[in-house]
Amino acid sequence: MMKSVKEKIEAKIKASPRGKIFVISDFEKLGAYNSVRIALSELSKEGLLERVHLGIYQKPKYSELFRQNIPATPDEIARAIARKNNWKIAPAKDLALNLLGLDTQVPNRYDYISDGPTKKVQLEDGRIISFRHVTQRESLMAETSSLVIEALKQLGEENVTETVLRQVVSKLTDTQLKRLEKDAKNSRVWIKEKIKQMKEVA
Repeated sequence: MMKSVKEKIEAKIKASPRGKIFVISDFEKLGAYNSVRIALSELSKEGLLERVHLGIYQKPKYSELFRQNIPATPDEIARAIARKNNWKIAPAKDLALNLLGLDTQVPNRYDYISDGPTKKVQLEDGRIISFRHVTQRESLMAETSSLVIEALKQLGEENVTETVLRQVVSKLTDTQLKRLEKDAKNSRVWIKEKIKQMKEVA
């Protein structure tokens, strides 16, 4: 007996790790778009999935410690939105600083550069995900390169000290540092100089 679209989707979800994020396109080989959308809606009502944003679902991940499901992070949701729309994104502004350990405050706003349109998304908890469109040249950089360059821009030239450069370098592999130098060729002069200094302190 052939399985229904819903049964196929249910089997795939059950075989996936808890906390996994899904978008509709993850199931495009299992059935027509509308059939998949309806099945996901039904499975979320049945508790197998949780809808975290429009067209984005998460397999619940229960925490014994907190005695509740652990919700998807804004970064996971942002990357799911990007995957859903076939965008390439990279963290920017305060989020870039946070991910590099240059700012320990958890941002209330999650900024990304993107090859998609400029767009803001407000989450149910009030936090905001912001996508800023950049040129194709910028979007073709490695994500680590974009992350570092965006962090340097956010700090400003006068605040990028040797201590900061050492901290950034400690997060990068030799391969990532070489790619960063290549990707930064068209960046502002001071950013290229700071990246050269990174090689010296590495």
